[in-house]
Amino acid sequence: MRTKTLWIRDEYLQEILIGWKDIEVRVGYSNIVRLRVGDVLRLNDRYPYVITRIGRYGSHEALLEVEEPQRIAPGMSHEELLAALRDIYPAEKEALGIIALEISPVHTDK
Repeated sequence: MRTKTLWIRDEYLQEILIGWKDIEVRVGYSNIVRLRVGDVLRLNDRYPYVITRIGRYGSHEALLEVEEPQRIAPGMSHEELLAALRDIYPAEKEALGIIALEISPVHTDK
């Protein structure tokens, strides 16, 4: 098990922290491709979440054929999410592949 800090925009971080969002989408940068199920992500270097599943896709469209938009971006329609993904990750980044990281909070027993 490895630990990696993952920086997330505040609006999306808040959706994760309240349990509305449990899939974080990234492109296939080498540091993301190396992640494995069971690795811990420290969201914004503060909140520990474990990777429970990793989906790998060739395009934004392929991602949205499998993954539920509401788990990625609550409140966005399929079309709105596709547009948002294209804005964040234009074609040259999409070409690296799309990675869906399903995450859940790390619960520590005290």
